[in-house]
Amino acid sequence: MPILDIQTLAANLTQAKARWQPRQTPQSNLSDTAKKALLGVVVDQAALASAMAPRAERDVAAPNFDPAVDWRNRNGNHVTPVKDQGGCGSCVSFCTSATVESMASIEKGQLLDLSEADLHFCSSHGASCGGWWPDQAIEQVKTRGIPDEACFPYAKAFEAPPPNPKCIIGPNRDARAVKVTKSSTLANIAERKNYLTSVGPCCAVFHVFNDFFSYGGGVYHHITGADMGLHCVEIIGYSEAEQCWICKNSWGAGWGVGGFFKIAYGEAGIDTEFPFWTAQGVILPVVHGWKGWESLGGIITSKPSAVSWGPDRIDVVARGTDSAVWHRWWDGTAWRGWESLGGIIQGAPAICSWANGRLDIFAIGTNHHLFHKWFQGGWSGWEDLGGVLSSEPAAVSWGPNRIDVFARGMDQAMWHLWWDGAGWHGWESLGGGLSTGPAVASWSDNRLDAFVRGYDMHLWHKWWDGRAWSGWEDLGGILSGEPGAVSWSQNRIDVFYPGQNSHMWHRWWDGSHWSGEEDLGGILSSGVGVSSWAQGRLDCFVQGTDSAMYHKWYS
Repeated sequence: MPILDIQTLAANLTQAKARWQPRQTPQSNLSDTAKKALLGVVVDQAALASAMAPRAERDVAAPNFDPAVDWRNRNGNHVTPVKDQGGCGSCVSFCTSATVESMASIEKGQLLDLSEADLHFCSSHGASCGGWWPDQAIEQVKTRGIPDEACFPYAKAFEAPPPNPKCIIGPNRDARAVKVTKSSTLANIAERKNYLTSVGPCCAVFHVFNDFFSYGGGVYHHITGADMGLHCVEIIGYSEAEQCWICKNSWGAGWGVGGFFKIAYGEAGIDTEFPFWTAQGVILPVVHGWKGWESLGGIITSKPSAVSWGPDRIDVVARGTDSAVWHRWWDGTAWRGWESLGGIIQGAPAICSWANGRLDIFAIGTNHHLFHKWFQGGWSGWEDLGGVLSSEPAAVSWGPNRIDVFARGMDQAMWHLWWDGAGWHGWESLGGGLSTGPAVASWSDNRLDAFVRGYDMHLWHKWWDGRAWSGWEDLGGILSGEPGAVSWSQNRIDVFYPGQNSHMWHRWWDGSHWSGEEDLGGILSSGVGVSSWAQGRLDCFVQGTDSAMYHKWYS
């Protein structure tokens, strides 16, 4: 719209004694086609009719609202900065994301910056600049969620190469997504104000006339120009004194009053033709991180060994000062034990589980044989499995009634014994030169990953892929004690060990490469025992300098 038209519009507003002022904006200079492209609401007539259907008086909430509300200044600012949807009809995704951001601030105290590009181009809507309906967008927030802006920045949807726009699924997208659990529509005016008073902002749809693109301040009401289409914005408040709704637009801070505007009650169908849409019950992504160290007491004389047989269950064993095996467990609410399981053992015991309620413990006796004790409704006695071993064992199960046990032999090689449900098999020599006992993990049926400290103090890795054993792989590092290993899901392995500084060090395989070393601190007097009871959960156990058992976990 040229400057002359702004002047003409200003004259029309003056003559009409309008409550708002015009100015030239980036949007007022667009062609009619480009203006219409900004207005991305596609009406779902059935949903609209249902939302606006009259209700019995007894079902309508009584007025209980403040004289004015603005969520930019209501126990803090809960309205995130104005964004720019560009020349795309993505307004529904912008107003929905803005409302979820505001509710995250109100409900969770978190100021978020969510990815409108993911909501608009990667959801059921599809990778286009066409419009959709707020119900549809909010349903996608419930089911898929919206990740943070950095996961898929809006501008990247339009970068080369084509197609433009495009969907880009960012790294760890699902783990970064914010969801809501509740939504509703508000058709009654008092209910809308009640909600804005007591709960928070919501979404609204209205008709955009040509003069609206030139809005520069005041309380908008239509004066001149054709109906260009339907637009979606965030309602952040209202004013009874000014008889208007206060709104956040998505046309950048160069439009309106820093991107915000006021619109008169009853204007452009905003509260007569269309409901307001709400989104509540924000679920934030789990922020993973390390916690601890936590002392679990006891006086232990070996590395602990740990296993989980199910969600929120951990069993840990270690050797006590009497050379017996001692047992402590987490049952989902508290740590229980210590419990003596007897035996006279050398080094640390090992523990594994192949079913809920099943535990298998292995330890080296004074005759260097491997001994076995199990729990299934009650504890068995000790079973002598033979062998002539020179280190504590490691044990893992990759399926029901399957156990694989590893230990160092008198020749310093790694030896393997396994239970297949019918009997024990082995011993099998897997070679190598071990300077500590081994560790073992399994991430799927018929998969085994064994780790040892070599003569060079490096971490070495050998694996069974279901058909054959690999060679030995040098993973580097300088270990001062035995490693521990676990898998929380397919193609994931986490390995821990004490370093030269007596801290706990961590490396992991993510399915494509090994990470570098991560220093997790602590002052360790033993190797590391580790278990996992869910994807993204790790529980590490060590002996401290006071001979107590310490626990550090990742969740």
